[in-house]
Amino acid sequence: MRKLKSKFLLSTLVCVMSFSVFSSSNTYKADTTDTTNVGVTYDAHVQNIGWQNPWVQDGMEAGTDGQALRVEAIKVKLTNAPEGAKILYQTHVQNIGWQNFVSNGEEAGTDGQALRIEAIRIKLENMPDYSVEYQAHVQNIGWQGWVSDGAEAGTDGQALRVEAIKIRIVKKVHPDSISINKSNETLKVGDTDNLSANFSPTNTTNQKVNWTSSDDKTVSVDSTGKITALAEGTANITATSVDGAKTASCFITVDKADPKIQYQTHVENIGWQSPVSNGEEAGTDGKSLRVEAFKINLLDVPNDAKIVYQAHVQNIGWQNPVSNNEEAGTDGKSLRVEAIKMHLENLPGYTVEYQAHVQNIGWQDWTREGQVAGTIGQSLRVEAIRIRLVKIVPVDSITLNKTKDTLNIGGTDTLTATVTPNNATDSTVSWTSSDNSKVSVDNNGKITALAAGNAIITASSSDGTKQTSCTVTVNNTINNPVTFSDKNLETVIRNTINKPTGTLYKSDVQNISSLDASKSNINDLNGIENLTALNTLYLKNNNISDITPLKSLLSLQNLYLSDNKITDLNALSGLTNLQRLELYNNTLSNTDGLKNLSNLDELDLSNTAISDLSTLRGLNKLETLNLSSNKTTDISSLGNLSNLNQLDLSNNQISDVSSLTTLTTLQNLTLDSNKITNIIPLVGLTKLQTLSLNSNGLKDISALKTLNNLTLLSLSNNEINDVSSLNTLINLKKLALNNNALTDISALNTLTNLQFLHLENNQISDISSLNKLNNLAYLYLTNNQINDVSSLGGLNNLNTLYLSSNKISNVDPLKTLSNLKILMLSSNNISSADQAALKTALQNCTIIY
Repeated sequence: MRKLKSKFLLSTLVCVMSFSVFSSSNTYKADTTDTTNVGVTYDAHVQNIGWQNPWVQDGMEAGTDGQALRVEAIKVKLTNAPEGAKILYQTHVQNIGWQNFVSNGEEAGTDGQALRIEAIRIKLENMPDYSVEYQAHVQNIGWQGWVSDGAEAGTDGQALRVEAIKIRIVKKVHPDSISINKSNETLKVGDTDNLSANFSPTNTTNQKVNWTSSDDKTVSVDSTGKITALAEGTANITATSVDGAKTASCFITVDKADPKIQYQTHVENIGWQSPVSNGEEAGTDGKSLRVEAFKINLLDVPNDAKIVYQAHVQNIGWQNPVSNNEEAGTDGKSLRVEAIKMHLENLPGYTVEYQAHVQNIGWQDWTREGQVAGTIGQSLRVEAIRIRLVKIVPVDSITLNKTKDTLNIGGTDTLTATVTPNNATDSTVSWTSSDNSKVSVDNNGKITALAAGNAIITASSSDGTKQTSCTVTVNNTINNPVTFSDKNLETVIRNTINKPTGTLYKSDVQNISSLDASKSNINDLNGIENLTALNTLYLKNNNISDITPLKSLLSLQNLYLSDNKITDLNALSGLTNLQRLELYNNTLSNTDGLKNLSNLDELDLSNTAISDLSTLRGLNKLETLNLSSNKTTDISSLGNLSNLNQLDLSNNQISDVSSLTTLTTLQNLTLDSNKITNIIPLVGLTKLQTLSLNSNGLKDISALKTLNNLTLLSLSNNEINDVSSLNTLINLKKLALNNNALTDISALNTLTNLQFLHLENNQISDISSLNKLNNLAYLYLTNNQINDVSSLGGLNNLNTLYLSSNKISNVDPLKTLSNLKILMLSSNNISSADQAALKTALQNCTIIY
């Protein structure tokens, strides 16, 4: 008996040890503090094999492929996962369907029942920085693409077995920012459009957004970004990323719907077609089918407005007029409509235009208001019609580009008529000459000098009510030809003077005062020196390197040379009438050619690789100067520019701003992305209205306390921990202090005009000082240490409030914010009951948890 007992104990010990060894080789601890390499391990129970061993991990195959064996069950665990993390998974099983989710090594599926897994879903819990990706090898399909985070891999309803799986854990890429493809848009009631959100970086893992409207009675938006204009007014459409609560907005303006015209035709062998509108085709073309009748109706118009119309019908002639959706023509008599005419009544400001597609002719030109479309007396059928409403915009005046002109015999010029307003319904003009023997004029305003003497060229509106004229003097001399080395430049000039062919004479070009040759692939400017009357010249976005031919254009006041290949500016040194000069996106060797241009009031030298600003010291009429994105370290030469009111020095290498102390007329100053730590020199710039110092090394901002005309101050991405000096800036409407080191914001309690306030990404816990900022409409407090929001309860003008990633549990004070449209509360400690109560209190607000 003692021997038997000893044998039993020994056998038991061996079994326990064997089980322990087996278990330790396949157990992966999930709750760990080492999350350097979070991974996943998993096993499959396979037909005819059973559980495979050892477990596989991190994207390896579990199961089989090429053997036509079903996976019957799976087990999945995390490795090196943070505390509290879970992996949950479920299977769709033959004859059973979707089972419940299981987790952390439990069995999903069946074993011993010979049932195939047909699909799987896997998701993570309490792992916000990770995503689980997985794929299935499916009978008759092979490996499907990777899916993630609860999506289905495999098939259901197709009776196909899963034969193998792969699973991996992927670190999420969180968004830095999002943008919308449009920043603003104007729609009319009833219009729709589709907005889309773009993520930065582009490989952001979760690119889902929630779409919200600040006024969904004016503009609604669905989950895909489709917007619908519902009523006149405005609304902000906001996209908020599911991951990170990043936002972007598009401002929508909705105008009143325009009047519309709707019509339908009764067609041979077809009958009544569905109504169409606003210029669409009703009837058929290319099918030789007659229109037999039609109806026309007005929509979105006053009650007494009418569309009156009549048809000329085979064997009948003109029928009596009918109106507003009554039938014109016949149906059931096989008679063709041969012509139509119509007019509007009681709809001032609009005209109706229409055209007919006629047998053997095709589409005729558009006609309007009582004129005939179609044919009479030719026995030709109308096969289709188009009708549209056009808003009448009358001509107020006509002006010419010149009132006097001088040409030599044989010379030409083109007069340009400008009709005001520029959207006049009929902007055509007719041209006449008082003496065609001396100066002729064609339908396009091109004049030709034929003999010495004078003639008056008159441009008249089509109804003859408005006209203007130019007196042309013809000298008894022969014109001189001019040439251009660059054919693209020549083409632009020919288009400008409306002379596509023939010899170009000096008289053709010498009166051109404005020329736009941007984006014309121009390399060579030779010949442009003949355009001596040029006042404004656009040469943006070309391939120009030599600007020597410009030196003769002494009348130039506005010159635009950005985005070229210019390095030397000496040719500009004599153009002393220049007032505006753009040179951005060139690579300049120096700026010596600018030192004599003392009449400049606007100068853009951004992104030109300049570092030496000494040649600018004498340009003391400058009011606007852009020197951003250069290599500048020394700005001492700017101290003489006492008339500057707008200066942009962002994205340089500037550390010393002492030379700005004399620029007391400055109203707008941008110094972002430099190396500025001392801003004491700005203390006297009391006319500043906007100041931006983002992304410097700022800690001390006490010098700003005197700048009490500021309405916008941006100090993001610095090292600021003390904002007490800002309490005097009571005119501020916009203030950005995000991404600093703030804990105490009590000094902001005096800034009662603030409408926008950015304080995200700081260490703020106490926000009680905000309780008096009653004009706040947009407040951003994401990623701080806030647990008490009671001070926000009285800020009744708030439209948008960001409180994500704080320590908030009590949201009762927010229930009174009746004007709130957007509220972000993700990553806090708010119970589901409180969430529901807040939603009930703020029914017009979009709340994101």
